[in-house]
Amino acid sequence: MKFSKKSQLMIIPAMLASFGALSFAPAPAEAWTDQTHMAIERAAGLMSYQNAPAPDVSKTVSAVNKLKKNDGQGHFFDASKPPTRKDVEEQLEMIGQGRDESPDGWILGGIINSVRKSKAWTEQGKFDDYNYAVLGHYCGDLSMPLHMSVYDDFNRKHHLNIDQTLNHSEVKWDVDGVPLITKEMTVDDSLRFNNEDEIIDHMLMIANESYELAQKLRKEDRELTHDEAIQRVNRSATFFRALMRYCGKTPIQTDENVKYVNAK
Repeated sequence: MKFSKKSQLMIIPAMLASFGALSFAPAPAEAWTDQTHMAIERAAGLMSYQNAPAPDVSKTVSAVNKLKKNDGQGHFFDASKPPTRKDVEEQLEMIGQGRDESPDGWILGGIINSVRKSKAWTEQGKFDDYNYAVLGHYCGDLSMPLHMSVYDDFNRKHHLNIDQTLNHSEVKWDVDGVPLITKEMTVDDSLRFNNEDEIIDHMLMIANESYELAQKLRKEDRELTHDEAIQRVNRSATFFRALMRYCGKTPIQTDENVKYVNAK
C-alpha cells in the first residue's frame, strides 16, 4: 500500500492549537525539524507519520508549563565516549527522570523501553499509533550527531543549523516538504530483528556512528553536509521500519518517493 494524497495533507490539530503558547517559550534543543522527523517515519512506512513531531511539541509544552514529568531527557545522550551496552542498561533505569536526575539524557534506554511498550500495545490490539510516533521520533533523534554528543559550546552554536540541514523553506506547510526529503532517501528493507539483543546491537551501531560524526564535525569545525544528513536519516528510517516489523505493527507501507533495497 502506498501513501495517499489524503495522508500527505493531514495536520495535527493538537499541534496547531498549541502553537500560540509555544511561540513565547524558550525552545529546548531539538533534533532534526518537523519535516525531517515526518520524512523518517514516512519512509519507514508508518501511515500516521504526521504525528512524528508530537514528542517535540509535548516536550516544549512541558517546558512552558514547568512540568517535571516529561520525556525531555529521552531525546538525547550527552555522550563523552562511545556509547556501550552498559549505557543502555543504566538508562533503562532512568526512564521518566528529568534534568536533575539524569542530566546526560536517556535516549538509548528510551528506545528500548518504547519498543517494549509498542510491542505490548500492538499485541494487545490497543490503539498504538502514538506509541510508534514516539518510537520513530527517538529513532530519528538517534541519528542526529549532536544528540549523541556533549552539549558544549560547539553543540549550542551549530545545533539549530544542523537540525535544519534537510529543511525545505520554499514549501507552504511542513508536510509539503516531506516528500521532497523522502525522494532522496534509501531504506534497507531486509533488516530484521529476532530479539532485543539484536536491536540493542544495531542501535549502538547507529549511536556510535552519530558519536563519531559529531567528533569529526568538531575537529573540522564545520556543520553537517546534505549528503551526510541523508545518510543519517536513512539509518533512522531503516531501523524504525525493522522495529515496527519486530513489534508486529501493520500495515507497513511503501512510499513511491523512497528507494527500498535488500542489502542482504
